[in-house]
Amino acid sequence: MPATTTHDIVTFQPWAMPPGRDVGHDPRSAYVERFWLSTLGPSATWIIRRIADHLDDSPDGVAVNLNDLAQSVGLSFARGVDSPFGKALHRCSMFNLIRPNGNGYDVKRRIPDLTTRQLDRMHQQLRRDHDEWIQRTWTTDVSAIEHQLVSAGVDRRVAAIAAENVITPTSS
Repeated sequence: MPATTTHDIVTFQPWAMPPGRDVGHDPRSAYVERFWLSTLGPSATWIIRRIADHLDDSPDGVAVNLNDLAQSVGLSFARGVDSPFGKALHRCSMFNLIRPNGNGYDVKRRIPDLTTRQLDRMHQQLRRDHDEWIQRTWTTDVSAIEHQLVSAGVDRRVAAIAAENVITPTSS
């Protein structure tokens, strides 16, 4: 394995959002897995989830070895946007989930709902499932439940999953 260079270490830090605009879904949520996956792609989805794990452990930002990150999602690391890892990381940027900064990347801690344009490109059944999902979330304040669980000392990852389970049906 080649030696790690300083070019292989990148800092990821939370993307500063104005108050009230940091809304959406935890990157590890069922919403992201169910609906963003077909838009973002599996490797990019896993990358954004791994970065969320890192930021849970280091909320102010974290230096990450890109080779380790690539391997953790089943990709080999090669510099440049033409490698599978580079393409996946670029997709995170292309869909505005991360953005380059002077020292690395800013990362959204919450993933927004899909746009109408993104939904229009989805398979018809997945669009119907999305409409049903949105209807359920309008009647349940998932963010408030998650916030209460975190305030009570529940791990952020567990709170996000538990809050979503309030609205997710047990069978299809």
